Amino acid sequence: MNSSSTKNKAIRVENLSKFYGKTLGVNNISFDVDPGEIFGFLGPNGAGKTTTIRLLLDLLKPDEGSITIFGKPLNEFSMEIRRHCGYLPGEFQAYKHLTGYQYLGLFADLRKSLNDDLSILLEKFQLSPRDLKRKTSQYSRGMMQKLGIVQAFLHKPKLVILDEPTSGLDPLMQEVFYALIFEKQMEGTTIFFSSHNLPEVEKLCSRLAIIRQGQIVSVESIESLKQKVGHVMEILLDGELPALEIEGADLISAMGNRYVFKIKGDLSKVLQKVSGLPLKDITITRPTLEKVFMEFYKTS
Repeated sequence: MNSSSTKNKAIRVENLSKFYGKTLGVNNISFDVDPGEIFGFLGPNGAGKTTTIRLLLDLLKPDEGSITIFGKPLNEFSMEIRRHCGYLPGEFQAYKHLTGYQYLGLFADLRKSLNDDLSILLEKFQLSPRDLKRKTSQYSRGMMQKLGIVQAFLHKPKLVILDEPTSGLDPLMQEVFYALIFEKQMEGTTIFFSSHNLPEVEKLCSRLAIIRQGQIVSVESIESLKQKVGHVMEILLDGELPALEIEGADLISAMGNRYVFKIKGDLSKVLQKVSGLPLKDITITRPTLEKVFMEFYKTS
């Protein structure tokens, strides 16, 4: 990999491995993230997501491989890089003996950040002065999460790493969060986004990596992944056709005169074949990200 291409990436992970004794964390994973990209990172519990995030934050050291962020090796420029990073961990908790104001002030001091965005963020997420004067031990799950989001974006980071960021937020606050993400992307912020909420990932991310048992099994656009899985076609015929077969489509189910097929070939050719059938109705849908995800994790 030449140095110029590395410098043009917000994140580059190359052949990264981490073991906890004999237990696998991640094994020889590689991916990169473009500046200003909202990059999804998917996998079930135990797949290696948290290990990868901790490696990106330099909270863990890799056994093998390298991480480059903003064109600089993480192992050499850790402190400099982390000053420009925001982080929201999964199941975020603040120091319970502090008020909301004290907690945000502490992080502003640690980061030596200007607070000109603070009032805007607090207003967006409806954290009032009354809320912020209370100790965080009195916060609801939703209030705690909103505080976590504010601290992650407080210092205008170039890179934000988010782990289950909308956990505990009500639907209205989720929409506020989505708007913030797109706003920050327009400003050039890079977002590394890990979530179990697949519709959320589909809404926000154009590209993602899927990790399984410590290994990356796919890094590509959501659109490309959907094309690989194919369309689903449901047809209703004017009467049953025993042993119905359609070239370019695999039969998934048949109930009476209703048939469901998966299309992986050329859609236009399949439609030509279907047009010769006694059709009453036809529905063709694209797979959701959830369907794509299950294709990677289903057992044979």
